[in-house]
Amino acid sequence: MADNLSFTGLTDEQAQELHAVYMSGLWLFVAVAILAHIATYIVFPWF
Repeated sequence: MADNLSFTGLTDEQAQELHAVYMSGLWLFVAVAILAHIATYIVFPWF
């Protein structure tokens, strides 16, 4: 077993890879949410 495991059981390299995938998903979610808000505002303006 590797000596450089964190409390999560991941190595530093695995943790960085997981973080990169998570951040990619987060940015995709934010982009879709922004587009949904813009589309909703065009159809039903709330101001």
